[in-house]
Amino acid sequence: PRFPSPEAWNEYRQADQLEYQAIMDRNEAVFYEQYGAHTRAQDEQRAAASASGAAAGGVSPVFTYGELGMDDSPGDFHNFMD
Repeated sequence: PRFPSPEAWNEYRQADQLEYQAIMDRNEAVFYEQYGAHTRAQDEQRAAASASGAAAGGVSPVFTYGELGMDDSPGDFHNFMD
């Protein structure tokens, strides 16, 4: 047997659980640190995009059918699966 007694097994199991919990706590801390940086960067990008959109006269990022060289009427594509 790998462990000479049940006490040795329990001691090993407790030490392993403590090590596992320390690793998981560190992973969680790193995740929230990186996620926080990511969301802050996204917020900054959104703020910059809305500021530049306001400076450009409120240009919408949405394309129209006409800008894509198609008829502006979306009715032509209403039931395209039939």
